[in-house]
This record gives sequence, C-alpha cells and structure tokens, in this order.
Amino acid sequence: MLRTFVASALRSVCRQSPAVTPLVPLVQQTQRASLVTLARPSLLPVPSLTPTPFLQLPISLGATGSPPSTRSVTKFSLIKGKRKTVKAVLKRFKRLEWGAWIRTHSGRQKKLFKKSGALRRRLKQHVFTNATQSWLLDKMVTSYWRRPKHYINDPYRPYHSRDEYFATQSKTFKV
Repeated sequence: MLRTFVASALRSVCRQSPAVTPLVPLVQQTQRASLVTLARPSLLPVPSLTPTPFLQLPISLGATGSPPSTRSVTKFSLIKGKRKTVKAVLKRFKRLEWGAWIRTHSGRQKKLFKKSGALRRRLKQHVFTNATQSWLLDKMVTSYWRRPKHYINDPYRPYHSRDEYFATQSKTFKV
C-alpha cells in the first residue's frame, strides 16, 4: 500500500503542468520574506535559493521501497493486549533451566571442505550467550518460554543443572 502511495505521489509530482510551476517560487519567496521579518536573522539558517522537493521519501526505506525487516518485541498485541514472543529467538536459541541460552555456531554447515578437522569439530559444539544477550533474550520471550520444559530423551539434560556455581545450585532437601 505504501509503495502504491509513493508511486502515485511521485507520478503526480513529475506530471505537474507548467502553469503550476511559477507558483512554487512565489510561495517560497513569501515564506522567506515572512521568516526574515518575523524572526531575528542570526537565529535562522540561511534560506537556499533552490526549490525544495514536494515529497521526500523516508531514509529508512530500502532500494525496493519496503521497510527493513525487524525482529522487535510486540509489547501490546492488537487482540488481547499481551506481550508476544519473538519467534526467531525460539528458532535459533535454547534456554537452559538455570537461565543461560545456547546456540549453534553460525555458518557451521557452509563450505566445510575449506575448514580444518579441528574447526569442523568445534563447529559441532554449542556456544553460550553472555549475560547481556541472555537478559535481552529473556525480554524477547514470554514467561511461558522462560519456565523449565521437560522433554522425553532430551539431549540437553546434562546441561540443565549447574551445581558448580552457588547461585544455580539445585536445592537439596534434608529428610
């Protein structure tokens, strides 16, 4: 819809009749005169003599005319007014029960013939995100995805507990 609006506006600007064009400098001169007489000249920028374009496209639009893709959080949905989860986070990352997020190496399956055996072995391993990234990913998902999930034959089962560190130790119950 935006593309058709921009295209029609550009067409209307390009098809201006010659009778309308003398009106543009007249309007600019009267605007300039009123600006100079009403305000002090030291506070105003010097007006340029070149005519300003009628329609300026936003800089954020790409060459195709569509806005760039974003993966931001929807804080209030239109239907229920709730936060929404960013699906790209669920696709690329896995959250462990103690709060860390893990991901695979980027480009782990590309051009393997060029990579050494040691690098290919390292690319099969997962990487932890740092504290800032984990905090950001926690904000991008809802509380449902932050809760521990229990799957049958979970390959990540050994990594869900982190008893070496005091803050993530599992509580032992004395009976």
